Amino acid sequence: MGSWRGEFLDVREMRAIELNAEELGFTEELMMENAGAWVAKIASEKGNSFLILAGKGGKGGDGLVAARHLALMGKDVKVLFPYKECEVTKESTLKNLIRARMSDVQFVREPFEAEVIIDALLGTGVKGAPRGIARELIEWANGTSAYKISIDVPSGMNPDTGECELCFNADLVVSVHRAKKGLKEIMSKVKVVEIGIPRRAERYLGKGDLELAPRRKRKGLNGKVAVIGGSEKYQGAPWLSALAAFRAGADLVFVYTPNRMDYPELIWRSLNPSDLLEGLYRDGVNVIVVGPGLHATSKEVVKVVLKYIEERKEARVVIDADGLKALAELDVKFSWRAVLTPHLGEASRLLGREVSDDLQSRIEAAGEIGNKYEACVILKGETDVVYCNGRTVLNDRGNAYMTVGGTGDVLSGVVGALLGRDEPWWAAKAATLAVTLAGEKCVKERGHSSPSCLIEEVPRVLSGY
Repeated sequence: MGSWRGEFLDVREMRAIELNAEELGFTEELMMENAGAWVAKIASEKGNSFLILAGKGGKGGDGLVAARHLALMGKDVKVLFPYKECEVTKESTLKNLIRARMSDVQFVREPFEAEVIIDALLGTGVKGAPRGIARELIEWANGTSAYKISIDVPSGMNPDTGECELCFNADLVVSVHRAKKGLKEIMSKVKVVEIGIPRRAERYLGKGDLELAPRRKRKGLNGKVAVIGGSEKYQGAPWLSALAAFRAGADLVFVYTPNRMDYPELIWRSLNPSDLLEGLYRDGVNVIVVGPGLHATSKEVVKVVLKYIEERKEARVVIDADGLKALAELDVKFSWRAVLTPHLGEASRLLGREVSDDLQSRIEAAGEIGNKYEACVILKGETDVVYCNGRTVLNDRGNAYMTVGGTGDVLSGVVGALLGRDEPWWAAKAATLAVTLAGEKCVKERGHSSPSCLIEEVPRVLSGY
């Protein structure tokens, strides 16, 4: 299964977890207080005199809390805060700056030697090499013999890659909640502390998982999506998926299907497996949604799609419904460029064995399918399971009306749209949550849910949740 969102977190994932925690009532101020208290407890064992280099962001707030707690322990604590109050970027940091000034903490204007220096300068949101006063203080601190502690990651380090042109040379890093990816090579120096984030904030989808990459302003850069599906038996499925993709933000949506319907927002193409590859190249699509209502020609069509994906390395694919039936008979790996959206029966077919409906079995099945095909998986059910390359998250929102026909078609279209602007893991998470929240809005406002209502509400959820 992996370790939920991963053994190490990148900045974006950590931010999502923090936002999810705030949605659950665990405020940024509370998490900052807990982080600073932990830093103080650990640092108190390293000496009696402390200099805290405090920045103007959230990490600076952690340091200011640590200063206050160390002073309460009777330690000699001085803070160097080389900024104006109006430059502080977080309200919680400003509050803790005021609290520290009202405590027994002494504020100084120049750096001085202390037994312990705590780095609370540059947090995970700062990009590039340190500049200005922060750079000067890091260079000065690195030249001292003091024991050096960094909060979360050393100032100057890229928290996602570990790259460092100039970093605070920490003897110890106190990383909050989970170690960041950039710390992998120095884990012998890292101590991870909990800051009150509830397990649900990490294990279940929430507000932070809708923080998608911003739309780009040039036409075509937010996805050219081809939806391939439909048959005499299921004529409407690909159109629902295509409309969902368009409303969820794709720039252009082509519908390859046998039956034409009149939607001015969508571009119809007659589905013929023999010239499908040529059509995909002609339209220049970078995302394909294949399977909704496909029925008889599914295996032939899926083989063409796989050839296109193999040749166009930047292209991505969503496979749903009859596309999954065809995939079960093929041996292919997607290098994590695909999202598969099976229900329980389709999951059983993909694995060649029956999958039980209990949550733990479904979590394991999603991981097994994902690793088998090297694809992200949304295993749909009463509790959805989203898996991608060792990361797992759950979604227990929604309602009984989400079982109506066409809901899965809408989901595949939304995933396709979001794949046009973001990574598969983020597209899968956001689409899963957005569709279920849209369903909740439909039931609350109309007393029921339907594919057309979901298509109408999804863009509102994505833009304003």
